[in-house]
Amino acid sequence: MKHELVRFETRDAALDFAAKFVAGGLQRAIADRGRADFMTSGGSTPGPLFDRLSDWDLPWECVSVGLVDERWVPLDHDFSNEALVRTRLLKGTAGAAGLIPMKTVAATPRDAVPDRNAAYAPHCAPADVLLLGMGGDGHTASWFPGAKGLEMALTPADGETIAAIDATGCPGAGSNTQRLTLTGPAVTSARMALMLLFGDEKLDVLERALKSDPMDMPVRYAIDKLGPRLTIIWAP
Repeated sequence: MKHELVRFETRDAALDFAAKFVAGGLQRAIADRGRADFMTSGGSTPGPLFDRLSDWDLPWECVSVGLVDERWVPLDHDFSNEALVRTRLLKGTAGAAGLIPMKTVAATPRDAVPDRNAAYAPHCAPADVLLLGMGGDGHTASWFPGAKGLEMALTPADGETIAAIDATGCPGAGSNTQRLTLTGPAVTSARMALMLLFGDEKLDVLERALKSDPMDMPVRYAIDKLGPRLTIIWAP
């Protein structure tokens, strides 16, 4: 079965829907098993969603929040996904949630893989709610077309949860090319997933991705594997 694409006339309406979607998924998981795991992306798009969720009436102490991917930068760096989550989501009532960092004191992402795999695996088996984005090059998570480590990240030999990515030479990665990311199995096993897209350009990229090879536009891999568990939300 296919993913669902939900279109809204305004970004505020899309964000309101997204907040209810995420909160509802977390609430159901808590009701079912007493806890919930939320894996979220960074970047510019989720900030207003985090603001909405930060004061949502949930038992946030039962929620573990992890990252879909992370740039290998310090916490005080402008492009740290962890910093975004800490400052926009983990405040107010959501401040009671637990955070699973992805960046560590290890020298390189590859050095951090064993430790972060052990930390993330219990929370991605499967994750209850997953928030994805999509770049103009068709990447999601840190699955950049042409990146070193992409194939291993999508289909890890032993089903690992975390992979290192070297996106040197990949335009979509910008200057922060050293990354950790959730792997294909960790992303595509999620109980429910949301992809938040804004603008006509992103809709065009999505349409191209659906006709492309997953190695050329890796977001296709996530879309195909998640199927009906994925809801894509778009607004102009």
